[in-house]
Amino acid sequence: MASKSTKVKKTINWIPWLLVLAILAIVVGRIIYLGTVHDRFSSAYFIRAFLESLKLGSLYALIALGYTMVYGIIRLINFAHGEVFMVGAFFTYYLFSFSPYPLYAAVIWSIFIAFGFMKIIELWRGKLKDPVVLASGAFAFVLATYLLSQTTVNFFVALVFSMLLTGVLGIVIDKIAYSPLRTAPRNSLLITAIAVSFFWQNFGLLVFTNRQTPFRPDTFLRNRMVFAVGDGTVRTTMLSFAIPLISVILVVILTLFVTRTRLGKAMRASAQDAEVAQMMGISVNKVIATTFLLGSMLAAAGGAMWGLNFGSLNQPAIMGILPGIKAFAAAVIGGIGSLPGAVIGALIIGFMENFMTAIFPKTAEFQGITEFKDTFAFILLIIVLLIRPSGIVGEDLSEKV
Repeated sequence: MASKSTKVKKTINWIPWLLVLAILAIVVGRIIYLGTVHDRFSSAYFIRAFLESLKLGSLYALIALGYTMVYGIIRLINFAHGEVFMVGAFFTYYLFSFSPYPLYAAVIWSIFIAFGFMKIIELWRGKLKDPVVLASGAFAFVLATYLLSQTTVNFFVALVFSMLLTGVLGIVIDKIAYSPLRTAPRNSLLITAIAVSFFWQNFGLLVFTNRQTPFRPDTFLRNRMVFAVGDGTVRTTMLSFAIPLISVILVVILTLFVTRTRLGKAMRASAQDAEVAQMMGISVNKVIATTFLLGSMLAAAGGAMWGLNFGSLNQPAIMGILPGIKAFAAAVIGGIGSLPGAVIGALIIGFMENFMTAIFPKTAEFQGITEFKDTFAFILLIIVLLIRPSGIVGEDLSEKV
């Protein structure tokens, strides 16, 4: 007797949609209200707030991608990622501020820069001992030594060098702290990540500085921009367009790598089931090292752009904590383990933190909500976890019976 198939009717959870509509209604209503009570709340005011929110969300996205990549592969919340972001920012600062270096110092910098470049070429060639990889490393070493010892490095060269250096740092952290604990209980990895975070905070205090550091390289990205919108004027800098553009370029490159290359497919296979992937001949350790390399490079780019945007770097003990936690919240909100989810979550937090404070400004009869902006990310995180624990675009991991 053939069993009758039963169709399971999917129920739509309307609560998230109603919540989104309520937020949009509040935003639109507030914009209309502000436009009627004061002349300074013109369309130019809200366009500038939009640009600033997009810029901030793009910065969080560069950090959040590292969290979501590492978690997707080894299910580790890498709490040291905020400190990697901090170290990348200071690498960039020292490269453009103190060059040209003495030859011996330039050689030391160049050894690690060349190794990072070799690891990038290895992603396509397959082996570190490949002649093309070795030749690329030699070329990178000579070029970096010359630039660091003979010229004043500009911001963009410092950014590229910092990304390579920080990528090597990510590999070293994995090799020393995480790789020996691959088969250990997950709590051991989590505690180790916290310990690594504290280590780099104190390392930064001892080696870098214990005070706030000016971050003002000579670059056209800091040039002011002024353009008219309606009856108002938008005053901003080129960073409002450059940071989202650079973030988009890096995210597109990462997405193409993960979806189109052989190693990228190995990363997706390892994320789905590491044991089966290893049985199929995939080197999971190499995949994990690649994940730390790419995630750390993106964090370095985020750190450099962060310093450029705010004009200074906080002392190392605190610089990476709040941005790192917010970026982690963004990864969870979007769906941790999902690259598009990390970007979506970061943009949402950027708009919640910046645009919401812009539409609830301080006035004669209202104190504003600027002082509470750091809480928005965590309030949103709680709401999303209560409504959809897997995140906005994350996979539903609940067990199906």
